[in-house]
Order: sequence, then C-alpha cells, then structure tokens
Amino acid sequence: MPPRRFRTTRGSMTILNGPPQLIISAVIFSLGMTTVALAAPPAPAELAARVDQHLAAKWHDANVHPAPLAEDSVYVRRIHLDLVGRIPTAGETRQFLDDHNEHKRVILADRLLMSAAHARHAATIWRRQWVPQSDLVQSLHSDEIESWLAAQVRAGTGFDQVVRELLVAVPKSNRDGAPTAFLAASEFKPENLAANSTRAFLGLNLDCAQCHDHPFARWTRDQFWETAAFFNRPATTETQPVGLAISIPGSSRTVTPRFLAGASPTWPTPLGDETGRNVLASWITSKQNPFFARNLANRVWAQLFGIGLVEPLDDLNHENPPSHPELLDELAQSLIEQDFNLNRLIQSLVMTNAYQRSSHCDLPTVAGLDATDDRLFVRFGVRGLTGEQLYDSLRTAAGMSAEREDLDPQNASRERSRFAERFRIERTSNAQRSILQSLSLMNGSMMSELADIGKSPTLRAIAETPFLDSQGRIEALFLATISRPATNEERELYVTYIDQGSSSEDSKSRLADIFWALLNSAEFSTNH
Repeated sequence: MPPRRFRTTRGSMTILNGPPQLIISAVIFSLGMTTVALAAPPAPAELAARVDQHLAAKWHDANVHPAPLAEDSVYVRRIHLDLVGRIPTAGETRQFLDDHNEHKRVILADRLLMSAAHARHAATIWRRQWVPQSDLVQSLHSDEIESWLAAQVRAGTGFDQVVRELLVAVPKSNRDGAPTAFLAASEFKPENLAANSTRAFLGLNLDCAQCHDHPFARWTRDQFWETAAFFNRPATTETQPVGLAISIPGSSRTVTPRFLAGASPTWPTPLGDETGRNVLASWITSKQNPFFARNLANRVWAQLFGIGLVEPLDDLNHENPPSHPELLDELAQSLIEQDFNLNRLIQSLVMTNAYQRSSHCDLPTVAGLDATDDRLFVRFGVRGLTGEQLYDSLRTAAGMSAEREDLDPQNASRERSRFAERFRIERTSNAQRSILQSLSLMNGSMMSELADIGKSPTLRAIAETPFLDSQGRIEALFLATISRPATNEERELYVTYIDQGSSSEDSKSRLADIFWALLNSAEFSTNH
C-alpha cells in the first residue's frame, strides 16, 4: 500500500521545565479557531430531529419531497446489517414484524448497539479505515486488532482514547500487541505515520505535500515534515535529549514539530523517545481540534448512509465544503459533548427519518438541482455488502452460526477472512460485483453447502416441517433470506414451481433451487 502524507506549519520549539509525564488537560493548543463550548449532550431523539431539520432545509431549497419511510421488513434488515453486520434470522424478522409497539424501531436499535455482535462489526469497520494494510499484511494480525477494538467498543471507551492508544502504544512493551498495529502498518517511519495519522484521524490528505508544494493544495511540504517530526526521536547530546527535528529529504533544511493549525507545541522535560507522539496524540484527540470530531462524524455518517457529508472522506478542507455544513458541525459538536462515544451518535442517526426512508422513489430535476443526487439524502442509498457482511449473512440465512463450530477457531477465522477478501469492496456505495465473484459465489463449495437440504438447518426445517404447505414454505424462505414476505407474483411463481415436482424428493430439490436463487439475488447482496 502506498505511504500516506501529512502537513504542519513552521515555528520554533519551546521546551519548558515541568514534570516528565504529559497531562493533556494542562496543555493549551492554540489552533487559531474558536474554542469548543461544552454543554450537556442532546438526547438521541432531540439530535435526530435536528438532523432531519437540516436535511429538510435542503429539500425545501431544491423543491423536492423525500421518499416515504421504509416498511418494517426493510428496516429490520437494514438495521441488522448496519449495526451487527448480518441479516436478521427468520425468527428475528417475524418477531419484529409481529410487534405492534410504536417504539419498536428504537428498541431494536438500542438492543443491537449493546450487543457483542455490534462491537465485533464496528471493530471490522474501524480496523479497515485505520489499518487498511492489515487486509494484505498477514503479520499485522487483523483478528488481534479487531479483538482489541471490539473490547474498546464493548467497554464504551471514547474514540479519543482509542485513537490516542494507537498513536502512543510503545512497541515491544505492550502486553497486548494490537495497539501497536497502527505504528507497525506504517513501518514506524515518521513520514508514513504523519500521512496515515492525518488521513485516518483528521480526514486530511497530505500525500502531495510530502514531495512538493502544490499550487492548489492547502498543505505545504514544510507542514508535512513538521508533522513527521513528531514521530522522530529527539536528538541527544552525551547527557540528555535536546530537541525534536527532522531533515527534509532532497534538501539541506531541517524542520521542528509544529501543529497543522499553526501553533508550536509546549514540551515537557526531559524529552523521551515517545514524547513527540504523546504531544501530537494529545493535539489530534483534543476536543479543541475541529478536524478530529468532524472526521469521526463524517465517517460515521458515511457508514450509515453510504456517502459522507464530505467526499472524499479524507479531504476535509475549506475548498471541499460539506453538502450540509451546519449538519456536520452539529454532529461534530454532539460527539465532543458525548466524549466521543460513537454509539450515542449512531443511536441518534438511526432514529432519524432520513435513515428510515425507503430507497425507492422517483424524483425529478428541479431548478437546476438534481434531486436524485445522493448527497441530498432524499432517499436511502442502496449499498453493497462487504465481504464480512455477505459471509455472515449467507450463514445466517442457512441457519448456521457465523462462527464455524465444525472448525477450530483459528481455521474458522481464516475461512471467513479468505471469503471476505475475495468479496472485498472499497466503498459500499459504489460496490460492483465482478463476473468472477458472481460465478465463484454461485458455483463455489460454500454455496453448495448452504443450499444442501442435508447440511442447511434452515432449508431442512422448511422442507420437512409437516404443517407447512408450499405457500408456507415460500414465505419461510423469503423471511430467512431477504427478510420480507413474498409478493403475490413471486408466491404464485414459486408455489407453481414446487408443486410441479414429480415426487416429494423432487419438490424438496426445487425448494433448494429457490433458496439458491434467493441467496444469489441482487436483493440479498445489497443493503437497501
């Protein structure tokens, strides 16, 4: 994977006398921006209403009306895929559809957010965003990284603390090596760490600034290397460290650490090997750093809606404004007030009408504005499933645990990882399955097992339950796979196909054919 790039501004380094430990709250960061005023965080329903108000203002300007709210069968599938990474079981779907509690959507979302499955799914998402190299470099141990991240999510750890741990982890001294994966993925090189840190944690793309000043880019080459200097070890005399600096390759110049917003850091004494990383981590995760909160909010929005309020996700700058500036500010502020607890933000977003809207509606182009533009969020965007979502959903539909019980844990994890890599997608919003991927899924050994009545618990139960007629079996298949009842047309077509079987065994075989077709359908492999 190519290295990533970063930037900062010029300035001298001031070293003050003080205790050796870094106390974040005692360091004042002069960002040149308004200090964040902390207040009591809004209730989830209150924030959800504000989100809908921001979007409604845009719709008013575009003179368009949003899609209606999605049916319960669509919502239950969507919320399971987004929060726990798999479709609901037939039983979960039926229970939700039969529930007449007017607050059942909120109750379901809260229950899923508290589950271990959510922590595991969230860990996969953030491991991919923060350490994408772990998909390709086996030595980075993606399963260990995800286990550590899942533990942080389950514990309700603020993401400022999680990110800080990734940046300040000390190689070879942590009992749990997972936090050092971010450093290892950058090969512990200051230039790679500068680029990867700003991209992942601040949403800033500084790649071009590593080698030159671009005439149209906001960040300069000096700023890139001033950030890289934080990851360097301090120069030393015979007795003690004297300061941090780094030489700019291809030049005779040396620069000292400086924050992107222009302020010089305040340093404790004495300096240690990790002092630069500690100071930078404190600045990156500070509540006064507007990039950190906005980047997190933008990425969470993109996870749930398929597209960010700012695109690309790593290009937060004044020349690339958000589609809804006030909305992004509100989400970032709520994260700060909630001490960067992402579950609280997710809880609010899934309560919005915007998240609960249907993906189907016909919208015209009005007054020069394309009402079908995804960034208006007038309807829910159709998204492809990640490799992990597809794997877990296929096994769920077949009545099997996502965790293979017939294999030892290590081999089961490898099988899931191999499948996920084969069906890996960069962004769910523009996922396109290749012909080879489709053929691999349709004709592969996994699909043969899932659609085998002798091996699939779901298929066997539906085929052999004596009180189900052909119509009942079709309904059960649809609930198990695409989480909705069959339409009248679908029901008539498939019932006729089953009843044309020449024998009981032939009818069972035809039922397996329908199950196979549903698992390979576009509806199954998308989140809509």
